[in-house]
Amino acid sequence: MGNLHPARNERPELDEREVLYIVLHTRFTRKQVNDFHVRFLTYYPRGQVNFDQFCQLYSRELEHLHNSGPLLERLYHHIDTDKNGLLNFKEILFFKAVSMPETDIDEKFRWIFFLYDTNHDHQIDKHEFLHLCNFAYDTHGKVLTKSRLNELNSFFDRFDVDCDQYLNCKEFTELCKQCTDLLELITPMFNNIQWNSKAKDDHLSKFQTTTNELTCERLGYLMKRTKFTREQILHYYKVFQSRCYNGRLSKSEFITFYQKLLRSNSAETYCEFLFRAFDSLFHDGFIQFDEYLLAIYIHSNASTAREKLDWLYNAYDRDGDGFITYHEIDQIVHALFVLYNIDREKHSVAYVAYQIMAILDLNDDDKISKQEFMNMLKDKELTSFLAPSLVKQY
Repeated sequence: MGNLHPARNERPELDEREVLYIVLHTRFTRKQVNDFHVRFLTYYPRGQVNFDQFCQLYSRELEHLHNSGPLLERLYHHIDTDKNGLLNFKEILFFKAVSMPETDIDEKFRWIFFLYDTNHDHQIDKHEFLHLCNFAYDTHGKVLTKSRLNELNSFFDRFDVDCDQYLNCKEFTELCKQCTDLLELITPMFNNIQWNSKAKDDHLSKFQTTTNELTCERLGYLMKRTKFTREQILHYYKVFQSRCYNGRLSKSEFITFYQKLLRSNSAETYCEFLFRAFDSLFHDGFIQFDEYLLAIYIHSNASTAREKLDWLYNAYDRDGDGFITYHEIDQIVHALFVLYNIDREKHSVAYVAYQIMAILDLNDDDKISKQEFMNMLKDKELTSFLAPSLVKQY
């Protein structure tokens, strides 16, 4: 009888690019990744897990549920990112990584959002939302009453900020943070997570209603968020108040202000990208002092290179889904061509965007994650091109 297991040299191995991608996107070390891979191949020599094997792996963790079958099926298809019907080592490992308590809470929310975005259009409409509510209650063997369904329907309308009958990733996240009982029902695979992010939002809300008053508590918060001294913050506060009599900058005022900082009258398109990153705390369409100060900190020598790129990534990820696509890169390059006065007849926007994707998209999935974007620090020329606003110091 022939050997039922593949020969050693046929076993799927991880190349350097794959290891680098995993280390960038998880908290695992190279040694941990290699150890996990050896263990994975011990149980699955062909390097793949089918649906029945996946159920054997995870059904025990979900045995407390009334009906775990549909959830396991949904998880399996969501984890199968290459959609080949089988799970490979990287797909299993990334699910393990996102399930860990120490993984960034916003990363978990993005993962949950895409798990329930059933038609993969990067938004959840009311039909999808109410379906996931019914799905969650049924999974736990709970009855979704008509009154509770009406409450959830109202929640959808409340957090649909732009009133387009869809929840984007940010709106969905805010809804989950407020409706924690629903959040716990739709995330039984994360039963080791404490969803305590609301405290942070409550802390910020204290400031949102008193943006014209720099209290001792607010001052202490800003000193912790930045490396500025009390005197420096008071100086910036005085400057901000002198420019903004009503205590905030509108989008048009911001663009005028930022064009002067970049010393360019051609920066309007680029400033559109940055406005989203400035409006990072309250998301109200205006720049409050807290947001203004955090942006100054990011642009100063006090912040680290990684802090700068993290901030810029939020500006370039225009739809807030946690990834930068080729379309977004193309828009960014177009704005930078205008900013730098690059002749578009001699140089192709599309070709430069393609080159950037080829450099930063390590796993060739046609999108750039935050971790891949951070890896840009190794390329000084590319960093200089994509991050002009971070060269200017205040």
